[in-house]
Parts: sequence; structure tokens; C-alpha cells
Amino acid sequence: MPDRRVLPHEPRVPPGERDFLRLWAGDAVSQIGSQITLFALPFTAVAVLHVSGDQVGLLQALYTLPFLLMPLPAGLWLDSRPLRPVLITVNLFCAVLVLSVPLAAAAGALGLTQLYVVAVLGGAATVTSDIAKVALLPRLVPADRLASANSRFNTGLAVGATSGPGLAGWLTTLVGAPNSLFGDSLSYLFCAGAMARLEHREDARPARPPRKRNLCEEVTAGLRVVARYAPLRNIAVHAALFNACAQLLNVALVVYLVRERGYGGGAYGLVLVCGGLGGVLGTVAAPLLIRRLGHGRAILAVVTVSVPAFCIIPAAHGTRATVVALCSFALFTGSAGAGAGSVVSATVRHLASPPDLHARVNAAYRLVTFGSMPAGALAGGLLVDRIGAHATLWTAAVALLFALLPLVLAPVRTLRAVERQDRAAPGLPAAG
Repeated sequence: MPDRRVLPHEPRVPPGERDFLRLWAGDAVSQIGSQITLFALPFTAVAVLHVSGDQVGLLQALYTLPFLLMPLPAGLWLDSRPLRPVLITVNLFCAVLVLSVPLAAAAGALGLTQLYVVAVLGGAATVTSDIAKVALLPRLVPADRLASANSRFNTGLAVGATSGPGLAGWLTTLVGAPNSLFGDSLSYLFCAGAMARLEHREDARPARPPRKRNLCEEVTAGLRVVARYAPLRNIAVHAALFNACAQLLNVALVVYLVRERGYGGGAYGLVLVCGGLGGVLGTVAAPLLIRRLGHGRAILAVVTVSVPAFCIIPAAHGTRATVVALCSFALFTGSAGAGAGSVVSATVRHLASPPDLHARVNAAYRLVTFGSMPAGALAGGLLVDRIGAHATLWTAAVALLFALLPLVLAPVRTLRAVERQDRAAPGLPAAG
């Protein structure tokens, strides 16, 4: 029998696994830090600079503006260069950017204009970094482990969304809102260090013969992959509808629980924490579901169980404890389905797109699915003012049921497995 003992000079963990762990750890810490900034930046504007509600709304809008304008050009730009140096540079830039806020506050020079600049540049850096990380992931792990890798990646995101706001609130109380941004700056430095330790080096791109570039075709190549592959197209349409309806529900939920029922921030925070825990559970369970059911049936199974749970929120009545418990259960169940669905969609994107289009395909998917969120939030505010928060919750819950329609069609329902595309897509231009 051959000796299978690991020799001292042999690595116990494959290089690709080590690189994935570094990428995952850096992203997980950065996600927690980002939640600190998302909490502390508007809090600083209100508590320190005493700005109006319109100015806070503009601050939030400036952060989300790059999510609409940047994905397609960022995807093209990232597909034409190594991703590791980009991630290091972006994280170092973000560390300096958020550090400027507490330094300016300490010097007595902090103003609203600076917060606006931090918001829009931070949003642009977030878009670039997120697309780059997702594009780098399939280069570090084999095809049969993509579902597990995406699950762990999304778990870090869900944990950050769950624990970040609580940590941000504690830091704001302890050291003040501007100084709490030191925590996010440290998280970006940690992420930059993790990216610097990646052993993966991308091969030099082969020289291409001179040709006239068609930037429109190059930029939209990712959109065409999403549009041509029917299962991915239907999943993207579902995600866009789901995200818009979820924003509608989020706006109405805080008004319903805090203002109309008078439950306060503690009860509302408990409901959100339960939603975050559900997201963690869904991302962890997704790989098992994919192995047992296949990609299409896995996402269909989780959403058909989880989405109807949102109807529990407007239907809840009784004592305060009963309403909070029912809303927490509904958000836990709904978020679990959303978390599992995110893992399935990311895995399908990775497998269905060729390597030279990974960044652009993920950018296109992000544009389609995230671009509906501002419209949903705006509609939520308008409906709450006109028909009330409770009626808006029912509207969101019913609309979420209609968002299931793209998934029950044959392209998704019959999708068992996706063959990994390891070569360039015919008829689609590579990044020039």
C-alpha cells in the first residue's frame, strides 16, 4: 500500500483553498466595517451637523448612485486587468476615505460636503470591490466547489448585515459617530492585507491583433450573456422584482412597527436581527439543496416556501410580544429563502459565463437586480404617505408573490446542472 502521509514540505492546505480563505476573511471583516459606515455616516449628519431630512436623503442617494451608473463600465474595466492589485488599491483608498471623517471632526472642519464626497466615492469603491471579488472567486476554487464557496461568501455578508448595525450602535455610543469610522478604516486595512497575501497570480493576457474597438459591444457583453441564457435571465428578473418589493416592505415595516404601533427601536431591531439570522441559515443550507435538487429546483423550493411568509407581517395581530414574534419569524423565513437564492444565482452566473466575462456578467446582473431597489424604496415612501404603512405591507407581500412567476417557468424549473464555460463566449467581445 502506498504511503499517503503528508510530508513536512508539502502544503497541508491547497494554495487555492488558502487564497479563498483569505478572500473570504477579508470580505467578511470588510462587510462588518461597511455596516459601521452605513450606520455612522447618516447618524453623523443628523447628530453632529444637524442637517435636514432632505439632506439625509441626498446623502443616501449619493451612496446608491454608483450602483446604477458604474456596474457596466466597472465590469469592462475589471475584465481587462488583474483583480488582486485592484482589490488592494480600492481597500487602501477606502481606509483613507473613511478615516478622513473622524480626522476632520477632530480638527473642527467636518462639513456636509465632505460627507457627500465620502458617500459617492465610497459607493463607487464598493461597486468596484464587490464585482472584483465575485469575479475572482471562480478563479480560486474548482467548479464542483463553487456552490460551497458562494455559500460561505454570502454567509459573511449576512453575518455582517446582522452584527454590523449593533456594533455600529455600540461604537457610536462609546466614542461618538465620527470616531466609530475608525473601525471601518481598520476593516479596510485588514482586507487589503488579506488581498496582498493572495498567492494567485493571473496569467498575462495574450496580445490581440490591432482592431477597432466597439466599446458599446464590450460594455454590454455581460448583459447579453444574462439575456441569452434563459435560466439566468429569469432568475435576474425574479431578483429585480424581489428586491424592489423588499425595499417597499422595508420602508413600510419601520414606519408600521415604530410609529404606528409605537414599539420603539428595540423591537424593530430584534425583527431585523432575526432576518439576518435567517439569511445566514439560507446561505449555509444552499449547497446541500443544490446537490439534492439541482440549481433550478433548489431556488424554486426555497422561494415558494419563504416568500409567502412575508404575508404574516401585515396579518400579525395581538399583544406586542405576539406581533414582534410573528414579524421576526416572517422575516427570518423570508430572509432564509433570499440567502439561499443568492447562493444559487451566484453559482449559476459563475458556471454559465466564460472567464473573460466574469466581471461583466456579474456587473450586468448587479445592475439589473440592484437597479430596482431605489424605485422600490421611493414607491414605499409614497405609498406609506397615501394609503398607510399597514396597507403598504399587504401591497408588498402580494407583489412578492407575483415575483415568483419567472421562477416557475421551464427554464428555471427544469435546470438540473450548469456546465462550466471554460472558454471565451462565441460572438461576444473580450475586454480590449
